Amino acid sequence: MSVPSHAKPEVIAHLTQAFAFPISAYDGLVDQFIKELHEGLTHENRMPMIPTFVYELPTGEEAGVILSLDLGGTNLRVCRTTLSGKGNFEIIHKKWTISDTLKKGPGKELFAWIADRIEEFLDVQCHAIHSESNYPLGMTFSFPCEQLDINVGKLFAWTKGFRGNDILGQDVVKVLQDCIDAKKLNITVNALINDTVGTLLATTYKHPGCEIGIIFGTGTNCAYLESQSEIVKIKSGAANYTSPTNHQVINTEWGAFGNASGALPANEYDNRLDTRSSQPGKQRYEKMVSGLYISELTRLVIHDLAAKGELFVEEPGKPKTDEQLGDLAIKERFDGAMMGSIEGDESTNLDTIEHHFLTNYNLKTSTSDRETIKYICQLISARSARLSAVGIAALIKKRKLLNEPRKVIVGIDGSLFNKYPHFVQHLQGALNEIFNPATVQSRISLIHAEDGSGVGGAIAAYLACKQQGQPV
Repeated sequence: MSVPSHAKPEVIAHLTQAFAFPISAYDGLVDQFIKELHEGLTHENRMPMIPTFVYELPTGEEAGVILSLDLGGTNLRVCRTTLSGKGNFEIIHKKWTISDTLKKGPGKELFAWIADRIEEFLDVQCHAIHSESNYPLGMTFSFPCEQLDINVGKLFAWTKGFRGNDILGQDVVKVLQDCIDAKKLNITVNALINDTVGTLLATTYKHPGCEIGIIFGTGTNCAYLESQSEIVKIKSGAANYTSPTNHQVINTEWGAFGNASGALPANEYDNRLDTRSSQPGKQRYEKMVSGLYISELTRLVIHDLAAKGELFVEEPGKPKTDEQLGDLAIKERFDGAMMGSIEGDESTNLDTIEHHFLTNYNLKTSTSDRETIKYICQLISARSARLSAVGIAALIKKRKLLNEPRKVIVGIDGSLFNKYPHFVQHLQGALNEIFNPATVQSRISLIHAEDGSGVGGAIAAYLACKQQGQPV
C-alpha cells in the first residue's frame, strides 16, 4: 500500500506504528500458535480443540443422494445433494427466512417449523424419493453445543437473538428427529457439524488430500484432520477415545488464540474494542481477524481521529461531536461491506469514499480525510490477512504437511476471503514471508470452498452412514 500524499504525516505515522506487523513477528507467533494448539489437545481449559466424531475425510468417490440443512442466524436452508463421484455433485436447495416470532419462541416450535419446511422441500423437490426409507440428513448447526457423538449435540446456549430456552441442555438432533418422526417422514438425522467442518469436507470431496478447512468471514474458525494419538485430553473409555482410522477431525475454535498468553500484537484500539465487546478477554484472535470485528475496529479508529479533530473538520479547532458524527459514533454501524468498498475505491479523487460518508453519515470529507480513511482500512485488513496466515502456517507446521509428497490444500470460505479487496493477495504474501515464495507457489494451494454448509453437511451424513455400516 502506498503512503497517502495529502494526509497528515503525524497521523499516518501513528496509524502505521499502531498496526505495524513486521516480518520478524511471524516466527514467534507461529510457534505460540502451535503451542496453544497442543495445549488445547491436552487440556480442557485451553484453546477449545473440539473432537467432532468425524474420523475420516471423503475420497471424492462417494456417491448417493443425501439431504442436509443449514440453520444459521437469519435463514434456514434445506438441500438435496447428489454426490456422483470424482468430486462431482449437484445441489438443489430452498431457503426460508426465520421470523422473529420463531427466534424468540419455544425451541420445539422452531424445530417443528423446520420439520414442516423439510416436508415442503421433499414434496416439491424430491417427490420421487419421498417414500424411500432411511433417508440420511446432515445438519449444520451454528450454535454452541456439547457434541457427544456424530449425531448427538446438547445445546448449551442460543446466540444471534434466539431464545428457545425450553430445549437448552437437550440433544438438538433428537429434538429435530422427534419432529420429523411426528410427520412420518422416512428421514434419519445422522450427522451434526458446524460450518467449518463442512468447509473441510466439501473441499476435500472436490480436492482429495485437503486436510484443513477455514472460515474467514464475519467470524473465523478452522477444522483439520488430527492424529487420534495427539488428542491427549480424550480419556480412555470415552465415546470418542478409539478412532477406526486413527484420525479425527478437530474443530479448533481458533478465535480463542492469544486469550491467555497475550501473544497477539494488540494496540490501544484492539484493547478498546475488546473491553467494549460482549465477551471481554475472549476471542482475541477473532477480534483482530474477522470481518465483524475489523470493521468495528476501523470505525473506532475513524471515530477517535474525528474526536481529536483529525478528520471531518470544517472549521479549525472545532472537532465534530458524537451527535454530528451520527451513526459513526455508534457501535457496529460501519460494516465489512462499507470497509471493502472504501478500500476498493481506485478513483482519482476517491469519489466512492466521498459519496459514502456524505450519504451514510452526512459528513463532508477532504482529500486528506479520504486518503486517511482508505489507509486505515488498508492497514487493518492487511494485518488481518497476515494474522490469518499465522494460523494457516501453524497448522501446516504442526501437522508437518510440507514433509508429505502431495500438495498442501487449504479449503477456505467466507466473505473476507471471497469478496474483500486484496485480502487474498495479502494472505498469499504473508505465507511467502513465513515460508518462501517458491515453497508457497509449488506446495501450498488456497482453494475456495464450495457450499460447506450444504455439501459438507451431506458428506458428513454419508460418512456417518459408512461409519455406522448403513447403506446410503
